[in-house]
Formats: sequence, structure tokens, C-alpha cells
Amino acid sequence: MLVCDNDKVMRNHLVKCINSMKDIEFIKTTENGIQAVQNIKKGNFDILIIDVDIPYKNGIDAAREIFNINPDIYIIFVTAFKEYALDAFSIYSFDYILKPFNEKRLLKTLSKVIENIKLKKMVKRFLNNNKEKFIFRKSRKTYIVNLEDIIMFEKNGRTTKIYTKDLEQEFYESFYDIEKRLSVDFFRTHKSYIVNINKVKKIVPHTKTSYKIEFKNNNLKALLSKKNEIKFLNRLYLVKKDNCVI
Repeated sequence: MLVCDNDKVMRNHLVKCINSMKDIEFIKTTENGIQAVQNIKKGNFDILIIDVDIPYKNGIDAAREIFNINPDIYIIFVTAFKEYALDAFSIYSFDYILKPFNEKRLLKTLSKVIENIKLKKMVKRFLNNNKEKFIFRKSRKTYIVNLEDIIMFEKNGRTTKIYTKDLEQEFYESFYDIEKRLSVDFFRTHKSYIVNINKVKKIVPHTKTSYKIEFKNNNLKALLSKKNEIKFLNRLYLVKKDNCVI
């Protein structure tokens, strides 16, 4: 883990709080954005805790550069500036915590991050032997789902919901990470939806900027952004095994 804050008292406070967790093996600290980027280039870090107001390169710019170097890193902002939250989440930050921070809130966030890191490692091992499965965790329970049974994923704030014929379950994982684990049968039709192309029944006009996707054998609905229309239709014709009404 890398902690970046130019306030020494705050850095020490963060480290003391983090050290109360059992699963954190290594914490390195730095005090400016340039040092943070350099450390990420040299080291193998799973988690970055960073302030926005830091010298030489602000936290948003540093985090954006770090994400481009290591898109698997979990970024948590701990800052006094609430107005940069949208910028932070635009680079897939996991959380945005305002100072003075609540220790329980930070530890809860870190617990979720550590659970996700463990899941990723487990998924990697699992997928080496099971290419047609999707695995996720929620409340310490592990779910294993056949990819072909998934109808769609829906983004709802900071959570994702998976839908199958028999399952509707929320869990914590970004679309960015989910897409890397899916087959060519899946397509991100909208910022809030990833759909299984083989489950699509009908695509109908909805608004000036989107279509509505209907699925076979259920009442679920998803959205297709018009900017994604051509790419989606190309994928649809390549993958679809039976007719779809457009």
C-alpha cells in the first residue's frame, strides 16, 4: 500500500489506522504527487491512499497517471476538498473520504478493497481451470455462475447487480474489472449496463440518445446508448445464434 499526503501528522495518523488491520503487509509513505507516481512505477502496490492537495502534481492528476500505469490499483482519496469527487470517480477511484476522516469508514473501505483483491487472486486461479464461469463475492459468500446463464449487469451507484434467471445479487466490483472477465458474448451497451448478447430479444426506440433492450423469457430491460449502436449491432450479428428484432 502507498499513502500519499504532504501533512506528516496526517500520514502518521493514516498509517496508525491502517496498521490496525491484519491483512496489510506493507505500507510506504510519500508526500507529493511526483513521488507517488515514481513509487508506483518502481513497486508493486495494490492500494493507493492519496490526498488531492499535494505538491508538484495534485492528487487527481497523480492518480490519473497512476491508473494508466496500473489500472488494477485501488485508489482511495482522503481529502478535505469535496468538490473534486466527480473527478476522482472518473478515474475509477474506489472511495472518496473527507477529512477529518472517520476511522471506521476508512477501515470499512479497506476491508472491501482487501476482499476484492483476494477475490481477484482467487478468480485468476479459478479461471485457469474454468473458462466459462463468473465468480464474485458478497458478504463473505462466494457465488459461481455460468457465463451463459447471465442476462446482464447493471451499475447502481458504487455497486453492480448481476441478473440471471434465478439470481439477482448486488456486489462490489467495477465494470472495468468485470469486462475483463467476460467473453465476447457480452457487450457494454451503456454506462450502466453490460448485456449478454445471446439473451437479447428486441431493441426498441426509447429516447433521443438511447434504445431500450428487451430480453428473452423475462421482463428485464437495459439501455443501449446511440453512440454505442453501431459497435453493438456489429457484435450482435457476429455472436447472435438466433433472430433478434431491431
